[in-house]
Amino acid sequence: MNEKKQRRQLIVTGVLILLAVLGILINETDYMGSSHTKALQYLEVYSAFLPLLVYIVPFGIFVKQIGAKEEMSSRELLAAVFCGAFIPAAFVGELNDSFDNLMKSMMCHSYSEAWMGSLEAGIAEELLKLGTTALLVYVWNRKTFSQYLLVGMCLGMGFQIEEDISYITESGFKNVNDAFPTALDRISGALGSHWCYSAVTAAGLYLIVRSSGRNHRRKGIGWILLVMADHFLYDSPIGNINLFNAVLTVAVVLPVIFFFQKSGSVYSRNI
Repeated sequence: MNEKKQRRQLIVTGVLILLAVLGILINETDYMGSSHTKALQYLEVYSAFLPLLVYIVPFGIFVKQIGAKEEMSSRELLAAVFCGAFIPAAFVGELNDSFDNLMKSMMCHSYSEAWMGSLEAGIAEELLKLGTTALLVYVWNRKTFSQYLLVGMCLGMGFQIEEDISYITESGFKNVNDAFPTALDRISGALGSHWCYSAVTAAGLYLIVRSSGRNHRRKGIGWILLVMADHFLYDSPIGNINLFNAVLTVAVVLPVIFFFQKSGSVYSRNI
């Protein structure tokens, strides 16, 4: 590796650390109640985090096994989870607020929170996660399709955990009896959530920057747009319909399964 690339990687590493520190400071409010919140209420709300282990533990076992085969250390996988929780998850709120204000000023009374709010989530969240994934694979000099998938999955899982925690604390500090129901509700949507979204967009990123197959860039952009559309629809009123909710979940879970089935073949180099 030449010195010029090493310097660029060092600069990008510094940027990631800076963003993570800022993200930690921003996300601090997700763990805090009001100034009058008692210690017992903190304990009751924080105990509602435990059910999230239902999806966190199996995910951790899976990625550790795959990571060992792909020469990715547990430290790298955990770093990707950490970055997902404290970089895109922290800054997406600011982007969403800016987008809200812009759309409201442009559309006035035609503005719909249900639809436009879903649109901004589908675009802003996925672009932020994708950008962070790109920075990580660059710093770690990762080159294989499976490595891109793993980094994307772990980063998305970090985002997912932070988002679930924020929902639990937001509801729990208002009414402690809502903490566990909120946790169970978040678990019910964990199968096809952010870890899947980020895995598919990471696959799209690989196709754009590394694959040499025919129409690979077009395919990569297509996968990224698919995730944005799926995320938008999932958060929209359409996502509240059980049948559509299930279809949208399958639409992002199946590609991940497909990618991992093909990742060890020649297809992973020419996808």
